[in-house]
Amino acid sequence: MKSTTSRRDFIAGLTAAGVLSARSRARAADASDWQAGAPAKWHDIMKAAQAEGQITVAAFPLLADPMTAAFQRDTGIHINFLGGKTFERSARLEAEARAKNMTIDVLIGGGQELGFMMHNGLLNPVAPQLMLPGVAPKNFRGGELAWMDDARQYNLIGAEYVFGWLLVNKDVIDPGEIKSWKTLLEPKYKGKIAAFDPRSPGPGQGAIAWIYNAFGLDFIKDLFIGQNVTYTVEDRGLVEDVVRGTHPIAFGAIQTEVERFRKAGISNLAVVEPADGPGYLTSGFSVLKQAVGVPHPNAATVFINWYVSKPGQEVYESVMLETSRRTDVHTGIPDYLVPKPNIKYYDQDTEAEYNSRKPVVALITDALGKR
Repeated sequence: MKSTTSRRDFIAGLTAAGVLSARSRARAADASDWQAGAPAKWHDIMKAAQAEGQITVAAFPLLADPMTAAFQRDTGIHINFLGGKTFERSARLEAEARAKNMTIDVLIGGGQELGFMMHNGLLNPVAPQLMLPGVAPKNFRGGELAWMDDARQYNLIGAEYVFGWLLVNKDVIDPGEIKSWKTLLEPKYKGKIAAFDPRSPGPGQGAIAWIYNAFGLDFIKDLFIGQNVTYTVEDRGLVEDVVRGTHPIAFGAIQTEVERFRKAGISNLAVVEPADGPGYLTSGFSVLKQAVGVPHPNAATVFINWYVSKPGQEVYESVMLETSRRTDVHTGIPDYLVPKPNIKYYDQDTEAEYNSRKPVVALITDALGKR
């Protein structure tokens, strides 16, 4: 997903299919509702933020147009949006923080900043900036905000959804055949599986770390090496492979691409959640953090509150198809992404789990071979 055209096509498809209707309805509401009950200090911050006039937000490219428009609508503040690959955004944030020359005000992505940046004092705490009644813990699942860091200050989780499922071409593979993950080791599936490369930053790493915890390294070698799994680092290309039947089974496909094809009328895609491993909970690309010394501190505070408010999360959930942690946001995302109350999922969204991923990925990379 590198081109502007692909983003426009995707947004147009969602709009035509009615997926963004909840957000559209929100636009008709009073834009001040999300600020209801704000303390006096908030109004001073908002005034200063509007004087700054802009903010630079780095986040997943699909968010660029809808997030920029909605934030401008609700605050009058312009977003300079920075897209690109997840690891590129994180690398730039760290480089700017090390050099004490910040251009990025807020980064929304994964948990990469839990390492060097947080432990070297390069992250600015987010928690003290949350001041609106609308972003109080009572508005979120379990009556609490979620954080990736143990200090519950720096890495704020916006969404939490189910990932780790398989995508299959049901014209080639009967989804009901795949009863368990070990079913994939059967000879008939050899050469038919593709995956987002787990040796590269992206959705493949979190998913394979979960597989490692669930089934061990030998299973990973039997599956990825023994079954001649084909690797890619292109989200769209992975789903296209399944659609065409080139590789009718995919591991690590992301839901925005799956649903883009479905909205375009492709009907041969099915999501499979094997009974012995129905997936794990992940925050996806929703984790918000901020470096020390940002150029637009007031606009950043306004954005942080807006992002976890109802209108901000409606934009995020409806575009990214990641289930918001807010209890009042329901934009109609597919059921396979929504955590089910009767299933105990493996939770990767903790500091300990995230930091344990690096040695696990190194172990798996060594087992699978360098790229």
